[in-house]
Amino acid sequence: MEERLLELLWEDPDRGMRALRELHEDAVRFAVAQHLNNPSDIQECVQDTFADFYLNFTRFDPAKGTLRSYLSAIASRKAIRRWKENKRLQLEAPPPPPSRPEEEWEQRQELLEAMERLPSIDRKILLLKFYGNYTGKEISALLGIEYENVKKRSQRALKKLTKLMKEG
Repeated sequence: MEERLLELLWEDPDRGMRALRELHEDAVRFAVAQHLNNPSDIQECVQDTFADFYLNFTRFDPAKGTLRSYLSAIASRKAIRRWKENKRLQLEAPPPPPSRPEEEWEQRQELLEAMERLPSIDRKILLLKFYGNYTGKEISALLGIEYENVKKRSQRALKKLTKLMKEG
């Protein structure tokens, strides 16, 4: 069965990926959910797992284990990395919300000014992600850029935005 699925990935990648997801998405989702609680984080890790597998499926060796266990291992590693990143970001969390409306307005102005200093594409990615609630894959499709670029630009833009906010 697994050899046929791998052949299908070579012959017709779209059908192959649909079949792969139908067979193994529940197991991958379960592996991710063991480490993460946030539904959007879980969904993104599941998507990342299948995307990574597709890009490197020639590395899979059926003699070493099942496709399900291989995908679950990828998913677990991705979820652990995401969990660690979330914990790191929590430690770097912004200060508590202001108690006065004028403080809130000032912080909002600082954020807007810092956002204006970001490159246009980074600003669009952050706005779509945090205000539009789009996933990385959806942003990739909307902006016509690679998914990996969306992820990297988002991470870098957040770090730069944090730095800009601290600088004032």
